[in-house]
Amino acid sequence: MVACEDATIDYSSDILGIYIVENTTVDGIYTDYSTLPIEEAWIIDITADNLLSYVNDANLCDSTFSLDARVIDMVTDTSIVFTDNTYLDYSNNNEQLTLYNDDDVMVLAGFEYDFPPPAWTDPLFLTNDEYEPDSSLSLASRISAAGAFQTHYSAVCDDDDFFIFDALGGTVYIIEAEAAIGTDIDLTLSLYSTDSLIAYNDDQASTNVDPKLVWTCLDSGDYYFIVKKYWDYLDPGNSLDDEKGAYTISVDVTKGLLQASPEIIKLHRPVKASRLFHKFFD
Repeated sequence: MVACEDATIDYSSDILGIYIVENTTVDGIYTDYSTLPIEEAWIIDITADNLLSYVNDANLCDSTFSLDARVIDMVTDTSIVFTDNTYLDYSNNNEQLTLYNDDDVMVLAGFEYDFPPPAWTDPLFLTNDEYEPDSSLSLASRISAAGAFQTHYSAVCDDDDFFIFDALGGTVYIIEAEAAIGTDIDLTLSLYSTDSLIAYNDDQASTNVDPKLVWTCLDSGDYYFIVKKYWDYLDPGNSLDDEKGAYTISVDVTKGLLQASPEIIKLHRPVKASRLFHKFFD
């Protein structure tokens, strides 16, 4: 009688739901996904019939995303068995669901938000930049000219960030963008008065590709500048060779001046991506 009762237990009810990947260990490589913005998240939807694995498109700007679907044959108290005779072992402690594929491990947490996330279908909803949307002059972020730092994120798909500040005639301003440690984004600065380009900088020195502008204001008023990636200038509209990452921006009048070197030769850098979702399910 006990065996018969056990055979009718619906183990799948304990694991059904939408999850976000917290971390993985694949081929001995540990990846912490919990630190990534939602637009780079890996989401798992477990239904009664399927295990659905979703990731956003690599360029983060198309309104589409990738899906890997596995058809579930049955769920036991320790395993999810698929119709192709493969399986994943699992453990569930009510707060986290952990999947095992031999030595590979995936830790999941419940996803309590709408799916797909808005940032997956509209880059205006980037979640890791509180100043978005700022992709036009009318949406420009107001920044103080007193040296305060703002942290922004330069996404792919020609993500231009607009800034506006109040300048006083006769004052020298230093506008500086600095890429976050660990990123390789190559930023540029373009300063405008209305629609006229006043100044442009790509690299402040041969050993420093972060841009910096030193500018003397002649007439008081609002001025704006654009932070744009160098490769967007060379190959606009092509996000396959684009870079992404966080940076800080500041406008100040007190920093020491460092003149830029004009002799910079740039080499194309390939996109660095680590997408392990297919490998885990192999």
